[in-house]
Amino acid sequence: MSMETLTALSLHQCNFEQFGTAILPVDDMTPHSKRDAELKFNGANLRYYVMRLRRRPAVLGSMTRHTYSTQCLSSADAQPWWLAVAAANLQSEQLDHSTVRLVEVQPSEAIKLHQGTWHAGPFFLAPTALFFNLELSDTNLTDHNSQPLKKKLKLNLNGE
Repeated sequence: MSMETLTALSLHQCNFEQFGTAILPVDDMTPHSKRDAELKFNGANLRYYVMRLRRRPAVLGSMTRHTYSTQCLSSADAQPWWLAVAAANLQSEQLDHSTVRLVEVQPSEAIKLHQGTWHAGPFFLAPTALFFNLELSDTNLTDHNSQPLKKKLKLNLNGE
């Protein structure tokens, strides 16, 4: 039995507003607008760090959500990367090839996930990658809700 395959869409093609905010370049001194990421952290201690990851197989077996905070991610070493996302209002048993989107993020872009957005990744092509990550200091201890998918999905990363 073959695995269903997810093909990547760009931040501009996937209606990313349902999952979070696409953070795109703006000129210096551009006034605040509704296009900016609205951050929510129900906790006092934030963590902003450079996260080092090793490449994982391009297969989606589970997804995670953070219900108490938003999360911001961007490449710290100017590589394209991919993130699997699904709407926050979905129950874990609803996560499948029809409800999950694979989003490609360019080096000049960043993302902010809404509270509760299901996600997996980042995925990338290099052996390792660095990411700027903004979340609560204890997100991975107290707000890391992971669920396995009933059926694994293959991720079609551009360039593979």
